[in-house]
Amino acid sequence: MVRHIVSWNYNPDLSPEKRQEVGQLLLERFNALPALIPCLQKLEFFPQAGGQSNCDLILYTEIDTQENLVTYRDHPEHQKVVQIIKEHCCDRRCTDLI
Repeated sequence: MVRHIVSWNYNPDLSPEKRQEVGQLLLERFNALPALIPCLQKLEFFPQAGGQSNCDLILYTEIDTQENLVTYRDHPEHQKVVQIIKEHCCDRRCTDLI
């Protein structure tokens, strides 16, 4: 199993209202992915990181194999979410735990 963890910050010029709107949109889109991408065993998206976090958004996924990490990455539905993130976010950090 691969634990795929990604975090981002919003672009600095986004208003608080736009951050809320984008966070809700991403939450809806990410939550739909497990039904569309069978290799996703678990997906949790946190549109508002809390506490001492140095990032705004966090994604935690569990994917059955390393090969299927590529399947997930390249899946058209995932790519639609990636486009939203590229438009509104920066400072991507990613860790894959195998």
